[in-house]
Amino acid sequence: MTETFVFRCTAAEKAELRAKAEAAGLPASTLLREALGLSEARRRKPVPRVDPALVLAIGRIGGNLNQIARWLNHAMKVGRTDLDTMKVARCLAPADFRDRGGQCAATQ
Repeated sequence: MTETFVFRCTAAEKAELRAKAEAAGLPASTLLREALGLSEARRRKPVPRVDPALVLAIGRIGGNLNQIARWLNHAMKVGRTDLDTMKVARCLAPADFRDRGGQCAATQ
């Protein structure tokens, strides 16, 4: 069974407690328990901060790689071995898909 313990502090003290807990990669409650000697100190490696735009860009790259792999697997399945690399690359570009409604001269 867990219980809640409430204590008063200033806004600055609260911000400092939260910042120290974040820097340690721990919840504030765990940091306080460790400071009081109520639990053994566990040091976890903090999770690095990553730019959300970077995560989005990597996700898009992964999606593109998946499309390329699907296309190549399909081409091999239907027996296409005469593929020109540059034609395939142009067909996989998003503008080409929009212009041709998903059809590409290299795949026909």
